[in-house]
Amino acid sequence: MKQKVPGMLTAIENIILWYECIQCGATVNKAVVKKNLGCLTCLYLKAEQERQHGYLKDRPYVSAEEAIVIYTATVHWLESCKFAPIPFLLLLYKHDTKLLILALENLKEAYSVKGCLNQLQHEELALIEQAYGNPHECLSCIKCLLLTQRVFKEVRIEFLDT
Repeated sequence: MKQKVPGMLTAIENIILWYECIQCGATVNKAVVKKNLGCLTCLYLKAEQERQHGYLKDRPYVSAEEAIVIYTATVHWLESCKFAPIPFLLLLYKHDTKLLILALENLKEAYSVKGCLNQLQHEELALIEQAYGNPHECLSCIKCLLLTQRVFKEVRIEFLDT
């Protein structure tokens, strides 16, 4: 081997030596090549698994103080770029009522296909018809609930190092 790598497993070192012999003109046994490739793959997967376990054990890699610095730097950068945030909810949008009516019609149609409705489905259909009868009031109620309750679906973000 031309260079000795400190900490390299002897199994990997032997495989590298064998491939160097093949490069120099030694005969190739395809079964041995497949076995060695499988061995290298297995060793790589074990090393990757150990790396991922180490990541899970030693996290977080970013401390709270570093996260605050990153966050403030991002805010300053966005301010310097004249970033305009997207408003959460426009109170008046000209197509809101039309979209609500279309959504209510689709919901109503789903119930009209069913022949027999249970008690809960009757109640839901009554609410849909009530909203369909007065869409402006229903829309303002929906927007008010969105703005005051702030009940949102949880979003999880996972970063994978591949």
